[in-house]
Amino acid sequence: MFLYMNKVQKSVFTVCLLLLSVCQMGFAQKLDKEFRSFYKGFQRNLEAHNQEAITRICYFPLQTLYWVDGVNNLSDEEKADGWIEQNDFATYDTIIFNATVREIVPQVAVDQVQQIDVAASGDYYKRLGELIDQGSTLLELYCTYGDRGALGDRYFAFIFGRVQGEYRVLAYYTTERVKK
Repeated sequence: MFLYMNKVQKSVFTVCLLLLSVCQMGFAQKLDKEFRSFYKGFQRNLEAHNQEAITRICYFPLQTLYWVDGVNNLSDEEKADGWIEQNDFATYDTIIFNATVREIVPQVAVDQVQQIDVAASGDYYKRLGELIDQGSTLLELYCTYGDRGALGDRYFAFIFGRVQGEYRVLAYYTTERVKK
């Protein structure tokens, strides 16, 4: 197509591409800046063990169960069992925001948070994706750890997303079930 354009058409086409890329970069930087600010606050509140502030940035019900399609054959009822309502949060907040989480998360740079491609993901992320604002994305902080700071086979993860214009903690999962 580009080969068959005259000089003016090529110039207009090039300018349009440049404007489109600049607009997309501006949007991405704005989104990134908002999330960076949210994440820094999340880290500070974890470090200070400010449960009131942490509760305010969580989305309820908070999902605490993770599954993989084809590996974990869970019914919808079993999947729903991972939800924690706000009035039950005090029962589980010290399990979720335990000493290990409070130690590790403040040390993890925001650049370690990964964007989730909801459309290409399984049921777990698709269900969480239904909660977020249209046009936004899910973000995941996945941390592995072992004894005495060594890499290990234990892990935890937080899923973040924008709900009604504000970033929230949508989910948390770890090696073991939060709700027994």
